[in-house]
Amino acid sequence: MQLTVKEMELLCIFHAGSKSATLEALQGAASAGQADPRIANINSLVGKLSKMQENITAYITFESA
Repeated sequence: MQLTVKEMELLCIFHAGSKSATLEALQGAASAGQADPRIANINSLVGKLSKMQENITAYITFESA
């Protein structure tokens, strides 16, 4: 699974030990801060993590300048 730099930053901030707990934390942040400029990145990360199968490695990709 590829994550953008911004998604990886959010994963570092909201990681809660398990995938389900992390998804819960991210969803709580998305619903609490609807004016936050990171909402699109949070929602993207939630979508990717929701579809992530067990034993899959997540890695970071750098966006082209």
